[in-house]
Amino acid sequence: MCKLSKVECIGLALVVVAAMALPGLADESLQIELQEDRAADWQLRDGDWCFGDGELEQQDFLRGSAAILNEPVFADFRMSVEFNIRPLGDGVRAAAVIFRATGTRTFYWLHFDSESSCAILVLSRPGKSWNGIARKSAAVVQDNWHKLTLTCRGPQIDVALDGQPVLAVEDKTLASGRIGLGTSQGRVAFRNLQIEGEPVPAAGPLADEPLPYQIISRGEAAGTYQAFPDVCRLPDGDLLCVFYAGYGHVSLPNETWPRGGRICAVRSSDEGRTWSEPQVLFDGPQDDRDPHIAATRDGTLWCSFFQYRVVEGKTEFDTCLVRSRDGGKTWDTEPRVLAANRWAVSAPLRELSVGTLVLGAYTANDSTAHGAVLRSTDGGDTWSEPVAIDPDSPVRLDAETDVVQLSDGRLLAALRGDRVNMHYATSPDLGLTWSKVSDIGFAGHCPHLTRLSSGEILLTHRLPNTALHISRDDGASWQGPFEIDAVIGAYASTVELKDHTVLVVYYEEGDASAIRAARFRVTADGIEQIGWK
Repeated sequence: MCKLSKVECIGLALVVVAAMALPGLADESLQIELQEDRAADWQLRDGDWCFGDGELEQQDFLRGSAAILNEPVFADFRMSVEFNIRPLGDGVRAAAVIFRATGTRTFYWLHFDSESSCAILVLSRPGKSWNGIARKSAAVVQDNWHKLTLTCRGPQIDVALDGQPVLAVEDKTLASGRIGLGTSQGRVAFRNLQIEGEPVPAAGPLADEPLPYQIISRGEAAGTYQAFPDVCRLPDGDLLCVFYAGYGHVSLPNETWPRGGRICAVRSSDEGRTWSEPQVLFDGPQDDRDPHIAATRDGTLWCSFFQYRVVEGKTEFDTCLVRSRDGGKTWDTEPRVLAANRWAVSAPLRELSVGTLVLGAYTANDSTAHGAVLRSTDGGDTWSEPVAIDPDSPVRLDAETDVVQLSDGRLLAALRGDRVNMHYATSPDLGLTWSKVSDIGFAGHCPHLTRLSSGEILLTHRLPNTALHISRDDGASWQGPFEIDAVIGAYASTVELKDHTVLVVYYEEGDASAIRAARFRVTADGIEQIGWK
């Protein structure tokens, strides 16, 4: 199959033909025939689309690639298309049909998942691409041509695969729109696309709907799996985002990755609008995980992470730090191990008002899990043993401890729950002693705390999806959750920008994962996502 550019690779000619009226639909029909010279008929959104041999193939492994016809617009119609999901790559490897599209990201998405053998009908919108409507098992086989038939009459949507009914649902959200094709995490070929129905007048051109986020790192430049990001402002004003890069959620050393997962970084000099190519910040001999980044007032940069390994069938992990004194150009070649023997870290170092450095940590075994902090009073030269946070609590807390200093000098620690709500504790003496843990009132994983210059405290977390809470009373109460993104990866981190808006970085979970960045402002009612207008 040829490999053409996105502009020249696709075309379908629309031909009006005499046809028998589709029962209950229209007196005239449209047939779509594959041709190569009608690229202008399409809006291409993501992916690597290629025309050849009478087939239309999307050859990339991205989520949510789409090709949408500019015209015509249909309300009631019947369409059919054949698709073949290639047995390549990982993930869901799905083919999709788009219909009643009113914009490049607003439409129904009919998704055929070859990994779980199911058909899923979804409503896609710019801020949340996956609003599930219906799901049913369907015999979707890779490397096999399937014929999909879709009929829409008013709110009634009927789907058949290879002549067998699959879905019959009603949904009134979208009444009319364009038709297109899509893929998710797979290479998919399409052929024999036909549409019967009477076009309706278009309200205007297909709306271009930009994403509310941007991808700041994805792919082999860093690793096929990228996750657990954190961002901070550097002494020179740039932003530095660090993240985990490997081949999977856990990337132990293997033949392809002899040193396992590593820490990479991207840099922005324009307040998050554009980012550099990823560079390796640290790559030790084991799986280096959950990196976080902080800058202290003396200009030093600190990257915290934990090294993960399996020894004689048992997992071991150590809390580590590496340091840069030249703005992130060079880093320690050997990490400082602050806490060994099953101590992990998933938060940045925090510098308190008196100069004390505090780093949240956590530990777990078969019977319990709890949070802790490590302290340094000499600028990071020496560190205390972990100071446990309520280790005798009956509540198991996977913790992923992060801390923020309150206006009265106390420390507030947020701690992830294991099948329970997030919890919190406070310290009156800069982390030397801690209160009992208490339920914070909502579920959440991977807490990250940021105090804004206006006084609000942001608490980003996973669940629901990628979300945050806001405290306007110094941690006494929390407003939210406010959804940042529909993806479940999270490990979101925030930094205040120079215009007092907020940059948040987080990640997509799964194969072909990526690091995302979004921008919002805090309002009286929550947040307003604003992108980079």
